[in-house]
Amino acid sequence: MISFRNKTILYIKTLILSLFFVYNGTAQNFNAEVEPSININENVQDLIEIVGIARNLTNTNYTLKYKLSIIQNDINNNSSKNSQSGFFTLKPYETKNLSKSVINGNSSLIVLLIIYNENEEIIGTARKEVNGDENEEKIKESYKKKNEGIVLKGLVTENTKTKSGKDFYDYFYQNYSLSGNQTSQIINIDEIISYGRTTRLVVKVNDDIIYQFFAKPKLEYLKEQAEIAFRELNRYLQYLENRNEYKTQY
Repeated sequence: MISFRNKTILYIKTLILSLFFVYNGTAQNFNAEVEPSININENVQDLIEIVGIARNLTNTNYTLKYKLSIIQNDINNNSSKNSQSGFFTLKPYETKNLSKSVINGNSSLIVLLIIYNENEEIIGTARKEVNGDENEEKIKESYKKKNEGIVLKGLVTENTKTKSGKDFYDYFYQNYSLSGNQTSQIINIDEIISYGRTTRLVVKVNDDIIYQFFAKPKLEYLKEQAEIAFRELNRYLQYLENRNEYKTQY
């Protein structure tokens, strides 16, 4: 069974997203209507205050959802995560503080703020890193501003309902993240109730189903299914690559 630390590492790799997302060959503009930002403030008590902020750039009222994730790495390379989420509203051109956390400053941090619309679609993202050092702390901003395309690479969404589904997701993502061959395509893992208590796990690339099977609680079975699903993913991505090359030639 995957340890808590390994699951934390998988979670971290999920959050470390590249900053360009291409859908059907066109850059998706994030942060164009609602712009998230992250403020990181240090104080004399060796603590760091982290505040997630959202700013409405339009004259429209919004009902939205946020998720603020903080991943820490201490000097012994032990990882921990803390996530806060909730719903909120924004009036036209309003700026609102969403969440505030105060944590120990003796560690390296990755902070990610994601804004979702009412359909659970990502419309904005901000990310900051704090690299803990004995002599210096360097803060990097890597969020895009208005009208800049943001690309999420290596994104695997999870919509599982049981422990078996979550275990399969962990095994699949471990194979995927360690392959070093992440795609700009969005991979979705959904768990669907079939008959009675039986559930079916479906792996999709965007809306195309590439693999599905009926869930069982045995870990070895789920691990094997994750390996098969990963092979099917690679086969499908190769098919997309070959198709794009064919279109380029003709």
